[in-house]
Amino acid sequence: MPVSDPPAPRVRRARRAHPHTEVRRFALIATGALALSAGTLWGTIAAGVPVSFAVSGGTFRISADHLSGKDAVQFASYRTDAGDRRHPVAVAGIADARLTNLCQSSVAHTPFGDLTLTIRSGPNTAVRAEHLVIDLDRLNGDMTFGQVQMGRDAATLDAVPGVVGTPGAYGQQARTLEIDKLRVQARSITAGTFSLTDASMSITAGDHSCP
Repeated sequence: MPVSDPPAPRVRRARRAHPHTEVRRFALIATGALALSAGTLWGTIAAGVPVSFAVSGGTFRISADHLSGKDAVQFASYRTDAGDRRHPVAVAGIADARLTNLCQSSVAHTPFGDLTLTIRSGPNTAVRAEHLVIDLDRLNGDMTFGQVQMGRDAATLDAVPGVVGTPGAYGQQARTLEIDKLRVQARSITAGTFSLTDASMSITAGDHSCP
């Protein structure tokens, strides 16, 4: 039986929370009830997330000494790979992000052994990303949220334009976000702008993933 499109969500303007919320050694995992909450099966199209490609089916790693972000959102969804398999993800969107000592690595498993493609930012320059959206399996780090709202309807999130979830699903957003010792396992990244100065890219035999 075909499923009709859900009605357009009515945006509610929630009041900003004032105190900071600190989470030490925070681990965010897109599994269980969060990923299967009502409405998340609509995936990319209904959620309005700017991802229009099939993900590879594998994951890659990102690490940074520090991330500083302005206007951030998070909610659960699914991504579909080229084999039409669905993967639950936590969608994290940041309107403006700065990352220091960035490392991104992906490992290809070939008949001749593993190959690791690594991209690193310059040691003394910050990476800048605008309208950054990460579909992630796991995130670890020491996090501080400013003016955070947790439990907000994902369809009403407004911190990052166009990055919203489905009506009735859990969502959260914050005015500011600081993460020390960032470690991410992700399925995809999109950004309006992703700027690296004095960056390097290398490919090496074996598994040499970012920490």
